[in-house]
Amino acid sequence: MRGAFIADVCRSADIARGQRTAWQLVVDSYGLQALLAYRLGRWLLRAGRKYYLWPLLPVCWAIYYVLSRYARVAYDIRLELSADIGPGFYIGHFGAIRVRRCRIGANCSIARLTSIGAAADGAGPVIGDRVWIGGHVQIIGDYRIGSGATIGAGTVVTGDIPEGMLCLGNPARPVMRNYDNRRILGLKEQGQGHANEVAAS
Repeated sequence: MRGAFIADVCRSADIARGQRTAWQLVVDSYGLQALLAYRLGRWLLRAGRKYYLWPLLPVCWAIYYVLSRYARVAYDIRLELSADIGPGFYIGHFGAIRVRRCRIGANCSIARLTSIGAAADGAGPVIGDRVWIGGHVQIIGDYRIGSGATIGAGTVVTGDIPEGMLCLGNPARPVMRNYDNRRILGLKEQGQGHANEVAAS
């Protein structure tokens, strides 16, 4: 939990580019508050297998319950413990965010009014590292999203998305290959501009 949440805070600090302390970032960021609850809950799931931690579990689960319910009621952010979210996750907005039964890699970003999860009877999506997911996006189903992909606002994903692909639309369609999304992710640039190769639609 500690390492992943520190990565979340560092990522937010890089994006904010301010002089705020880690504590100020957590207090000011609804996304970090929701992630704190989620990271605690995932740690508790693992801690249940260690008998020497059992005395702590009732109190810690109570804290998780309060934090997660606050994130749901105050911010409408639901990060279910069935989701496996990598370190450096960034939630840039609040409102109608649902993440469940999926796997998300490191240094990904998500915006408001976005749902990621499994279909009723199937497996959930697997999302690579450094994926930017805009607002009003739906990724529901057993899809594979390659590392470095960019999913524009309002996109409804209905199939796999290759690495580095920029996709838009409902249903999602490829717009550009080798799209460099590091700037919008707030990550250090690789020194390569956006590729001009337009994908066949």
